[in-house]
Amino acid sequence: MLWIHTVLFPTDGSPCAEAARPLAERLAREHNATLHVLRVEVVPPVGDLRYDPISGPDERTAEAVVEARRRDPSAAEAVLAYADEVAADMIVMGTHGRAGVDRLLLGSTTEHVLRQAPCPVLTVGPEATAYADGPVLAPLAFESASDEALEAAIALAEGRGVPVVALHVVEPAAVPVPYAMALPPIDVALIVDTARQTLGRWVGAFADGPVPISADVEAGHAATVIVERAKELGAEMLVMASHGRRGLGRWLLGSVTEEVVRHAPCPVLTLRVGARQLLSRPSAGRAVPRDDWRALFDALSARAAKAPYTVTVSVVSPQAQGAVYDRAPFVGITFDPADDAVEVAIAGGEHHVVRPFAVRAEAGAWALDAARDADAPGPWTVEVVRADGGRERIDIARA
Repeated sequence: MLWIHTVLFPTDGSPCAEAARPLAERLAREHNATLHVLRVEVVPPVGDLRYDPISGPDERTAEAVVEARRRDPSAAEAVLAYADEVAADMIVMGTHGRAGVDRLLLGSTTEHVLRQAPCPVLTVGPEATAYADGPVLAPLAFESASDEALEAAIALAEGRGVPVVALHVVEPAAVPVPYAMALPPIDVALIVDTARQTLGRWVGAFADGPVPISADVEAGHAATVIVERAKELGAEMLVMASHGRRGLGRWLLGSVTEEVVRHAPCPVLTLRVGARQLLSRPSAGRAVPRDDWRALFDALSARAAKAPYTVTVSVVSPQAQGAVYDRAPFVGITFDPADDAVEVAIAGGEHHVVRPFAVRAEAGAWALDAARDADAPGPWTVEVVRADGGRERIDIARA
């Protein structure tokens, strides 16, 4: 089920911003959530004699509506700070959809919020129709974050009584001419067929869920295909996962998600890796980036080499449940991309979780940092999602 208690709607009163107000009000009403309407007055930075950081008191104008005002040199930073202050479960905001030099040099408040928000962000672009009655479209990559995006899409679709369409886009790789001449031609059709089989198995795990769900795989430029498919379906909403980047790439993203946000014909819900989830499910944590899997498991294995630990492995899929190991002496855990398996080793045996699709942990994107922290007491719980939709929970604790 969805976990929405607090909805934040930032606005400057402009038509672009106000386009998102009806959607914010509807979500708050449907989930009995408190709606915070935030107005930010942009003021000169510190050091300017005109700077005045004082903000007026928040005002509750209705039983579940709070009107707030903040003064800050950066509208985006004010939105992010307020979202933290009220522990917002979702930010709903409009976007002007700018592109080109203005977007790169001036920056967009919405894009800044998308990159750093502590919770999911639902955007309504200038080309978006906020009240379409089509399916929820979930563009997916084969990575951990997409697992959460699909579950969020299903939960949203259930609340609206519409189906879900899972979409994967195969982008043909551009190989420089000198190398392309020495390589055999890439059969994109074969890649699409393989991806369709993989996506079909993954989506099939949700076939008995609360809403109809179908899978689609296409080849082309990802953002373009996603936007066009949303138009063809008359999609009510797009649900996408996005990675928060660091350094220069964080400011010049040009990512698929941000391109879709600017041109989508419907609202776009962005689930940033590391942000709070919409779903509240005891068995599931937050996605751990695939690039961190090996290092995370190595860190947990290093703990076992220094002190006695036990491990419990349980199948927690809806289709089957049961214990594989129950507090067995823990030797280590590894992930080998070549074998495409997570291997849990105990004294006198081992267990393989084949074809892992996603890894989750309570600490999510910071799980690796937590595992490396010598003062962290544990226990450690990760959930491995297989490509066929099966799930196995691994609990590691001091003996």
